[in-house]
Amino acid sequence: MRYVQSALFIFVLAAVLVGASGCNLVGAGTYLIQGPAKVPAQFTLPQQTAVVFIDDRANVLPRSRFVTQMALRTTDELLKVQKLVPAAIDPTAITRESSRETSRSLMSIEEIGRKVGAAIVIYAVPRQFTLVDERGTVPTCILDVKVVDTESGARLWPGAMEYEYHTLTVELAAQSTLQYDPGKVDELQKKLADVAGLRLAQLFYAHEKNPLDARVPD
Repeated sequence: MRYVQSALFIFVLAAVLVGASGCNLVGAGTYLIQGPAKVPAQFTLPQQTAVVFIDDRANVLPRSRFVTQMALRTTDELLKVQKLVPAAIDPTAITRESSRETSRSLMSIEEIGRKVGAAIVIYAVPRQFTLVDERGTVPTCILDVKVVDTESGARLWPGAMEYEYHTLTVELAAQSTLQYDPGKVDELQKKLADVAGLRLAQLFYAHEKNPLDARVPD
């Protein structure tokens, strides 16, 4: 009897939620039981020590602290929240190591990764970090991403037969206007860097589409 009552409750609740809009009842019931649709992982990370390397040599991000913020958010999500890797190197270590390069002594991604003790490098190159475009205020961050094995130098993802990078585009909710107050601009840039770090991590695990923390209020 307990199971019948539970099933009846779910059915009635679904009917209440969708009755006014005329939506399909079966679809609503499935949503209630299974939850919202999920975006699958783009790549499953190997169980090895990882490091996140946001390589902003072109200074696309307006401040270096946003590089750190983005990399730390990705690292925290992979290591502590989702527990997708057994260990992770502090991303500031690989940033410091890469800063030692000179025009005469450039290092490969795998070499830099080995120097900090990582087995794999989650490598991301910022291509765009803007708050405004022709559509209005639409904070946007674009990253080219790949995963590299530090021992062999092989690109683990995308695969060898695919493009060299996976392009990740992150957009926050559009706003009608942008107040050019330095504090407001900085706050919005920090939000964009944080969400970009989250979205970078989400390439490697299944997640809900359009999570609420990606929205920025008007």
